[in-house]
Amino acid sequence: MRRTLMLLLLAAAACGGGPSRGHLVVDWTFAGRSCADAGVANIRVAIANEVLTPDTFNCQESNGQINIGVDLGTYFTGDYQLTISGYDANNVVTHEQTQTVAVHQGENSYAIDVPQVAVTTGSAALTWTFDVDHKSCAAANVQKVTILVDPDSGGNGGTNAGTVPCSTMGTDGASVESITPGTHTFAILALRTLSDGDHVVYRTHNPVAGYIVVGAITDVTVSAETLP
Repeated sequence: MRRTLMLLLLAAAACGGGPSRGHLVVDWTFAGRSCADAGVANIRVAIANEVLTPDTFNCQESNGQINIGVDLGTYFTGDYQLTISGYDANNVVTHEQTQTVAVHQGENSYAIDVPQVAVTTGSAALTWTFDVDHKSCAAANVQKVTILVDPDSGGNGGTNAGTVPCSTMGTDGASVESITPGTHTFAILALRTLSDGDHVVYRTHNPVAGYIVVGAITDVTVSAETLP
């Protein structure tokens, strides 16, 4: 028995006296394309029961090469559940894949093609005007707009979809993403920025309806009138 134990100890010492480790590198494509061609702006990597720092990577050119993968470091040998998620510029998940990868002693490289997620929502492209004579942002002296989705019939309440610049790149409007299909109504609050903060100067009295289709963009024109 003593001789057997000694042989086991010698074997462990020969192997470095600890658990085996391996290096993990993951290369990615998105539905067969680079992240840039697939419209992926950021990639998030997760390994179950592990903490990755960092865990989010930009899709950008580096030394003329498109970022196609990441070195995830060293792990004990064994199987790990790896998830790669691709996000567009609006921080919406467009591609995702979860699979088991095996880490063996030494180098471990995986090329993973991340499929596009099923599209279940649509979006609305809003344009807006102000007052009865349909002023532009500049003419109405409006700097910001708060978008409300599905307010009541008087334009109150609903889901606050965010506050955005009144005009962006010459367009008086903005997009609302990830809306469930069907009929939705839209209203806005117009904000004028003064020295003491933002003041509401116009609001929608009669919300406008738009029919949202999965994977498509619905154009909606919304107006806002003077208070109350």
